[in-house]
Amino acid sequence: MISVVISFSRITILAFVLAFTILDLIQLFEFKFSDTVSSVLSTIQAVMVTLFLINASIILYLVKEDSKIIGLLVLQLILFLLISVLLNRLTEPSSRALINNLIFFLSLSFVTLERLNINTGIKQFVFTIVSTVMAFLIVILIRNVWKIQRNMFVFAAIGIILLVIVYFVGSVEYGAKLSLSIGAIRFQPSEFVKILYLFFISGCIVTYKDFRGFLFASVGAAIHVIILVLSRDLGTALIFLMTYLLLIFIAYKNYIVLGLELLVALVGGIYAYNRFPHIQSRFIAWTDPLSVVDDKGYQISQSLFAIGTGGWFGSGLTNGVPTKIPVVANDFIFAAISEELGALVSICVIICFMCFSVMIFNVAFNCNDSFYMLVLNGIGIIFSVQSILNIGGVIKFIPSTGVTLPFVSAGGSSLLSMFISFFIIECSNDMYFVGKGRRYD
Repeated sequence: MISVVISFSRITILAFVLAFTILDLIQLFEFKFSDTVSSVLSTIQAVMVTLFLINASIILYLVKEDSKIIGLLVLQLILFLLISVLLNRLTEPSSRALINNLIFFLSLSFVTLERLNINTGIKQFVFTIVSTVMAFLIVILIRNVWKIQRNMFVFAAIGIILLVIVYFVGSVEYGAKLSLSIGAIRFQPSEFVKILYLFFISGCIVTYKDFRGFLFASVGAAIHVIILVLSRDLGTALIFLMTYLLLIFIAYKNYIVLGLELLVALVGGIYAYNRFPHIQSRFIAWTDPLSVVDDKGYQISQSLFAIGTGGWFGSGLTNGVPTKIPVVANDFIFAAISEELGALVSICVIICFMCFSVMIFNVAFNCNDSFYMLVLNGIGIIFSVQSILNIGGVIKFIPSTGVTLPFVSAGGSSLLSMFISFFIIECSNDMYFVGKGRRYD
């Protein structure tokens, strides 16, 4: 009986996700609709993601027979309601479609992680609660900093110091120095430095409206990237580099400068490839994983096997074997989704990530304040590049970089960083938060 329900759920889950995705695409052009129509579309989309979460949780409960799954489902629905209410009380949200996408990504994360390991799912839920509260408090703090862009060198100093500390005393994970430990708490400072980095570059550009802004931003960005390269955190270094390049281009729109910067980046990439053996190993695993399947290519090979096994409609939730993929809850969670929910659902997820990115850029370019316009564009760039690096590595489109899938992969540091960024985006319509440089009352 359970096997029949699981098999049928492949169709219902696909239906909910497909409907959500279609509404996502429609809402990219929501400026053509009245407020009433947009509200109706957002409501239907919220219903679709709720039905998806309920459907998947029921399947997990029937298979695992663990009452904690039902308890988590109730708490998750309450949390999603509170997040929506909190953002509406905090300010008029920039986009309700963005909130729906956030809830969809979190639902996907909860379902997949609970399927892999119930304790990991519980931990991710706790991280989400903490991230929501922390993001709310940090945004309130930011809103009360007078002309925050003038503190750009403070942001740079804090970020560089954190990265230097990681370089000297950080824990080595998968060949790179990534995290710090304080008692039982372990976190990745680079995730939070991303936001400081955006505030620094944006502050330089809008404060110094001449060559000095470009110079300060370039030198600061170079220091950040070099420290990350020395720490062998090359995935994050690439995100920082791409963010700098694209933000500078958005600010100055100079193709010559962009070309020169890309040339320097290419030379740096070639140097890093020759300097670090583990990068060469990842390229070998990328070009021909089966030739080194017993060693360097094992992870990507298992990922491809899982995706291929799932086919278009998936093996059915709990019917696959995603635990064979190393680090599946972090770097390769997209492969677990593809195996059990199917390629069609995975394509929908990719489209939702694309829609989410475009929505962020829409909010950014509609922003009235030049500083926050650049900050929001930077958030959009980081989200987009990180998503491409993660999914591209999982499907063997590009070499694996070891970065997480935003809002979906397990991990508290990445989740908190993304939540802070999301709250900044949603609060960007606040006239006190974005606009005249006034305090928030």
